[in-house]
Amino acid sequence: MFGKILGLVSSLQIGARIKEKAEAIKRQAIVAVIGVVFLLFAFIFGLLAGYHALIEIAEFSPLEAAGIVAGGMLLLACFILAAIPLFGERPSKPKPQMMVEAGTQTLEMAEQSLNQAMRRTSPITLLAVAFAAGLLASRR
Repeated sequence: MFGKILGLVSSLQIGARIKEKAEAIKRQAIVAVIGVVFLLFAFIFGLLAGYHALIEIAEFSPLEAAGIVAGGMLLLACFILAAIPLFGERPSKPKPQMMVEAGTQTLEMAEQSLNQAMRRTSPITLLAVAFAAGLLASRR
């Protein structure tokens, strides 16, 4: 009985936490997309400025300046493609099974001891003890 109530309460809390996390991720994604758009605008502006600088300052022809900018972008793309394996999926650490089993055993023991206490004493006494324990726990 205690395990079912605890499971219901914890599942409601987990649902609320998942909803909060999803909303936070959504807000972060929107900010990240806006940042990427501005980053692309800055990159394009930088390429155009470099192109015009090659024409005006270094006195390259427009065709030569375009070739230099395209070669630089090709070199950058090759470096990025070569770095893809570095950002691959990392092996995850296995979760310790002992902790899960210990938590399950602890809940089972608590439920058994609660059932024994309910058989030995009256519900009003248990309610008073639970209330006192709650007060003491909340003061810490």
